[in-house]
Amino acid sequence: MPDLDRLVAAGRSQLLLAAFLFPLVLVGAAGAGEGDAVECLPDNPSFEIGPGLEGNPVAGWTDEGNVGLGDGLVSHARRALWMYGPFNGTADRSTLRCLVSSSSGWSYRFRADVGHLSSDPLEGAARAFFTVRWRSPSGLVISEDAVILLNSLDPTDIMQEVEADFGPAPPGTSSMELEFSFLQSSAQETGRAWIDNYRFDRTVPGVSQWGDFGSRRIDFGGYSWRVKNTYQGPGPNQFSDAGDVVSIEPDGAMSLGVVQSGGWRCSEVVLEDYLGYGTYRFTTRGRLDQLDPNIVFGLFLWEYVSCYEGTVMWWNPPSEFDIEFSRWGDPNNSEGQFVAQPYDWPGNMYRFDLPNGPESNVVTSEFTWTPGGMICRAWLGDSDTVPKSLLASWYYDGPHHPRPGRARVHLNLWLLNGQPPQNGQSASVLLDEFTFIPLEQEPPCPGDVDGDGQVGPGDLGLLIASWGACPGSGGCPADVDGNDVVNAGDLGLLVGAWGPCPE
Repeated sequence: MPDLDRLVAAGRSQLLLAAFLFPLVLVGAAGAGEGDAVECLPDNPSFEIGPGLEGNPVAGWTDEGNVGLGDGLVSHARRALWMYGPFNGTADRSTLRCLVSSSSGWSYRFRADVGHLSSDPLEGAARAFFTVRWRSPSGLVISEDAVILLNSLDPTDIMQEVEADFGPAPPGTSSMELEFSFLQSSAQETGRAWIDNYRFDRTVPGVSQWGDFGSRRIDFGGYSWRVKNTYQGPGPNQFSDAGDVVSIEPDGAMSLGVVQSGGWRCSEVVLEDYLGYGTYRFTTRGRLDQLDPNIVFGLFLWEYVSCYEGTVMWWNPPSEFDIEFSRWGDPNNSEGQFVAQPYDWPGNMYRFDLPNGPESNVVTSEFTWTPGGMICRAWLGDSDTVPKSLLASWYYDGPHHPRPGRARVHLNLWLLNGQPPQNGQSASVLLDEFTFIPLEQEPPCPGDVDGDGQVGPGDLGLLIASWGACPGSGGCPADVDGNDVVNAGDLGLLVGAWGPCPE
């Protein structure tokens, strides 16, 4: 371990050679953590899942020293990772690490949000680092690289983004140990580092974003969409880019179909752009209440990642969030649901009914993606209709909140488990309108928690669901008075603003 008292303050974006911090090559037994399972992706990258708010360990990672989860300084959802020195009287470190599969020549892009509080700032030579150790099949370290995340010179009480490129992995690499660390010199400096919203994306070879899609593109809603053309999930099903399965109607609506033609063919389209935080609003035409029980209509966020092994899906690598209309094979089920994946995690699903009548012919549904949570609504009528006929509203700020990155909008109509419709009939759904409103363009209206242009029962329900301390990530729409807690003061302001928002 180097003497950190002799380290000179360095720029946070400077990539450090392994020899600067640790021996370049370790000979002998594998390093700590090598006995853990080697995953295809680093687990729990937003640090949302753990046994308790201040509990250890962080789910999916191996820790040593003073490491935990908290809400003191957060940029995404409700939790962030915190680290401080081991305070054992010598120059040492607290660490959080995991093992991930890799291969010679692979390269990666790292990013994370980091910060420290003025009430507990880093002092002196204390540093937070991110390190990659390239390992051989036997677990020996071939080489390593690191980047400084935070030091005592960085501003307090804000999160700042750090980015760095790692790789290519050296010859002989079969795995890599990823490590966050807090380094403390023999002076035993105080201070706590906060780390959130971490990504470690493989750039070479790149992720196959368009492998499921053919060459066909369509224009709808002012955007370009690609059409899926493969035998693939969900289902699995045969997805087709044929004109009788996916089309733009004369009135401008997009038609998605489940069609029997030489076997059952399903439809899916994806937006070519990834749009980020904001409101995603969809208006559909067609009797969703009469969809066959084996048909699923999905409007959702999804990001293609480098692997989809079952062992990593517990933390939702694709950042999937769904609005879905289906009875899931049972004619007696409710038709609608909002879902954060995995759907079977407690609190990740909200189901609602559609009226079984002609009033369900036009339905508008939406989610507003914010740093702190997802604000979801569905109502009868088009996007210009004040939703007096509100079907459902739900605020999700759980551990599988989608992370910012490359999650795109997908729309699909498919068959549950690949089984034909129970009525044996082809079906279609029309999407009349897709609208995206960037988060920073949302019009302010104190008390209008769900952004529908009025303060009413839906806002009251969301405020009650958000009761308590805000996550501190700038995404707390029910905090009407801006004091970082949802309480009786916000309730009073909401009731006082009851009714339509000012023009």
